[in-house]
Amino acid sequence: MDRVLGGVLGTFAVAAILIWLGPAPAVTSWSAQAALEGTFAVLSWWLWRRRGQDALCRRFWGAAAIAGLLKFAGGTVRAVDFAIEPANAGSHRTVPTLLIAAGSLVLLGFLLTRPPDLVGRERVRLWLDAMTVLVATSIFVWSIALTGSEGASGSSEVAWTVVGSVIMIVSAFAIVRLLMTREAPFTRATGIVLSISIALFGVEHALNPQLATADSPGSYVLRLVPALILAVAPCIERMWGTLTRQVGPPKRVRVTLRLPFIAVAATQIMLLVQLSINGLTIKSWGTIVGSVVLTAVVAARQTVVLMENERLVRRLDESIEALGRQEQKFRHAANHDHLTGLANRAFFDHHAQRLGNSDAGRGRAVLLLDLNDFKMVNDTFGHHAGDDLLKLTATRLKRSVRPGDTVARLGGDEFSVLLADASAEDAVAAAHRILGALAKPTHVHGHTLRPAASVGIAASGTKPFESLLRDADEAMYEAKRRNSGFYLHPDSTA
Repeated sequence: MDRVLGGVLGTFAVAAILIWLGPAPAVTSWSAQAALEGTFAVLSWWLWRRRGQDALCRRFWGAAAIAGLLKFAGGTVRAVDFAIEPANAGSHRTVPTLLIAAGSLVLLGFLLTRPPDLVGRERVRLWLDAMTVLVATSIFVWSIALTGSEGASGSSEVAWTVVGSVIMIVSAFAIVRLLMTREAPFTRATGIVLSISIALFGVEHALNPQLATADSPGSYVLRLVPALILAVAPCIERMWGTLTRQVGPPKRVRVTLRLPFIAVAATQIMLLVQLSINGLTIKSWGTIVGSVVLTAVVAARQTVVLMENERLVRRLDESIEALGRQEQKFRHAANHDHLTGLANRAFFDHHAQRLGNSDAGRGRAVLLLDLNDFKMVNDTFGHHAGDDLLKLTATRLKRSVRPGDTVARLGGDEFSVLLADASAEDAVAAAHRILGALAKPTHVHGHTLRPAASVGIAASGTKPFESLLRDADEAMYEAKRRNSGFYLHPDSTA
């Protein structure tokens, strides 16, 4: 065990024994509390001076050292009061109350002024969640404060109760922020221990009028527990802070969606209990008002959640539409030639097979086209000129056939046309149109070209597509050999 942590626990153990067995339990309790709070101040100062920390850590532990010093001063004043004038020490609470409250608020102030790394509706929802806990805690503190102040003699006891209530509310608020975001400049364990300690101080102060009349060793030992936990917090940071503290962007911790409804249910149950036991009193009126406010906050939070859900649904719809468009682009890219925009060989083969299965017995024709002297254009004018010629050929091909016909680039300077529901005469007419369109002069990279092509034609109403493609390929080479522009395969019967 760490020696410092062992010393803190040893101090608490010795103080508890002296409270139970010693002659002055009140003086011992307040002296031990002051010692533990002083230990917290010293350890916080040590952490503030530790090397290798960022500015945020240094600022926090500097504030913690000041808070510990103020709480140490308050505890010391209380111990001196009980030592000098035990009978009247309970009535001299103003100065120690202010010192102890100031110490708690200085420590909490740092937590409250650290804005979480959230924007827009996330920030609004964070504050509404925090307000939910804040209002719910206020309702419970209202009941505790009134219960604690019953029988209070003088304004000092009432002030003590009010200050304790404020500390408890602010403590709950800080705990919520700590759980929602992990921006705290300490480990999560340190933050939880600190928050529990400060919350226990708030409970102690809120119940102080009742505890003040309980002059028993057990009550004095219980008063030491918040100070003990407070002194343990910097020990945890001292031992594990450099190893476990996160570096980089903080993680966001979402508060469960059940939290607002649990808070509303708890306050409603409290209201029913108060009305059944005491009827309509100032305490129950306060609970009623708090319940109305809490319900309004929860309704506002749920409205924000619904708006956020609607926004997420819209974004999801937009994402699905974008994915659909992207899928269409990918499918188009997979089935089309990137240079000319025509169908590629895979799409051409698939479409031809589908057409053959659905239009069995109906006439169809295949035209295979190969540009003449395309290699010379590439070698003479460059590949950019060749690409432009291919794009021009694709455009003229599409304009020369019917809207329902399929034009594809099979590769290089080889193109194909699939004519559905067409005879051999229709195919020959299409070849004439294609050759006439291609033969028109064109300007490519400052040069005038008269493209020429060889077209092979195959038509049939019974042959499978593979046979038609082979016949068209043979016819194309025959057209090249004859230099006739096109050639109709002799087996074309449709």
